[in-house]
Amino acid sequence: MGIGFSSNISIDDNLCRSFFLSAMKFGDKVAYKADGGTGRSCSYRDALDIVSRFGAGLKAKCKSETEIGLLSENRPEWPISYLSILNSGKTVVPIDANLKPAEKKNIIDSARLKTVIVSDSQKDTISDISSDLKLILISEDSENSWHNYFQSPTKQIEISSDKTAALIYTSGTTGNPKAVMLTHSNLLHNLNSIGSCFQFSETDIFLSVLPLHHTLECTCGFLTPFSCGAQVVFARSLKSKEIVEDIKRSQATIMIAVPLLFEKMYDSISRKIKTAPLVRRILFKILFSLSWLGWKFGLRLGHSLFKSMRERAGLSSIRIFVSGGAPLPKKIAVFFNLIGFTFLEGYGLTETSPVLTANRLDDIKFGSVGRAVPGVEVKINKPDKNGIGEIIARGGNITPGYKDNPQATAELIRDGWLYTGDLGKLENGYLYITGRAKNLIVSAAGKNIYPEEIEEHLFASPYILEAVVFGRKKQNKQGEDVLAVIVPDLDQIALDFSTVSADSPDMTALKKVMDKIVSEINSSMSGYKRINSFEIQLEELEKTSTKKVKRFVYG
Repeated sequence: MGIGFSSNISIDDNLCRSFFLSAMKFGDKVAYKADGGTGRSCSYRDALDIVSRFGAGLKAKCKSETEIGLLSENRPEWPISYLSILNSGKTVVPIDANLKPAEKKNIIDSARLKTVIVSDSQKDTISDISSDLKLILISEDSENSWHNYFQSPTKQIEISSDKTAALIYTSGTTGNPKAVMLTHSNLLHNLNSIGSCFQFSETDIFLSVLPLHHTLECTCGFLTPFSCGAQVVFARSLKSKEIVEDIKRSQATIMIAVPLLFEKMYDSISRKIKTAPLVRRILFKILFSLSWLGWKFGLRLGHSLFKSMRERAGLSSIRIFVSGGAPLPKKIAVFFNLIGFTFLEGYGLTETSPVLTANRLDDIKFGSVGRAVPGVEVKINKPDKNGIGEIIARGGNITPGYKDNPQATAELIRDGWLYTGDLGKLENGYLYITGRAKNLIVSAAGKNIYPEEIEEHLFASPYILEAVVFGRKKQNKQGEDVLAVIVPDLDQIALDFSTVSADSPDMTALKKVMDKIVSEINSSMSGYKRINSFEIQLEELEKTSTKKVKRFVYG
């Protein structure tokens, strides 16, 4: 059972040439703005000038090096440095700025880096890691400034489409992190696929909120905009309030983020609705029901019904929200689409450059991550009686493998198919993610339990902010118990349960309330899926820099 698209994709043979063509076409148009739109601007022409001169300098002064590291927070100099490294004929190694020093050192040692381009905020950490490492600072007033590397551009070098453009380390926390090789061809294939699915143009303004070292943001929030002449505004932070302010100030039209950020926006809007006067709450319910009814008949009524609401929230400029990087609760996609946004969910991996499937502007299936993008084929390997099995894929965007790790590469790619490790099913060409193979819980009766499905039931409760579900082997028995760690919404609980205070909750009283809430949720699920026990955590769950829950901490 599979879906796919057959096409002879016409692409430029490397990312540098693609950027040069865009830069010459869009010239004085603003390419990048810093600090949520309040910082310095950089035009396509300015970026082209720096990429040409910095690339020439890196080529001349780093002759023996094949890879150069890039370590910085999001700012205009990040994409310019990335392109400069490529223009020197070398491979860029993006490093997560939020990693701990030992984790950064692990990546630097594994990649055998001799040179790293860094921002001022990162230089002290890196200096402490290795005294032999050559640092290039993306600042003007420093003896190690990147300006010292600027040279008159030479003739553009020939770069093979099969050359590795980026080396992405999927983990900096173990002794042997895996380095995903993404070639120029891989990334250009994915850009082509994305461009054929969505109507992005030079009039769009992308608000960049996710760290640029993350492949989702790099491909969709940096490479995609430059390929169509759009502007990128770098958000000041990941705080919901500042993101909304940045959207309003910059008049951003596109924002790509992970589910957690959209969940926080959803919670904020929902809380304002719940505390609004009775008449306004009733009006919202009526309009929401009308929007839902219209949606069933193919009518997007929410755009006009909730226009004033979006304006009051400071989000009226947004044309498209895109969620990726982790599973999204269905209610979030439903809510944002019904109040008038075009809210799309997609799916992919670092190893796939990253996009494999996506909902389209005129073809949204709630709960699904959409159909395969053009140039990609997706199918389910060994589906069970419910059609669920491991998701596998192939296409021009698939990595050639992990650098210097043939064993891991052989496990990842078999007979031309990439095995994702994710479980899902296909219905009429639409992909539905059911979970991660390694997260699967097996009951005593041998039934498969998908923690992500149970988490969605928990997320549907207005009294739960976050949750993570995992299995734990029973003592001296077959199968696993279903456990959960739950972060309650104390404000909402305090509104509806007088025994709990939001400011200083009595844990015994809170446990009684949560017992009742979890029991109600359990009653909505089959017996073998029910949560056996849970823990309450008042602080938010531990996450990666891209806001994915660190499941291994809890399981």
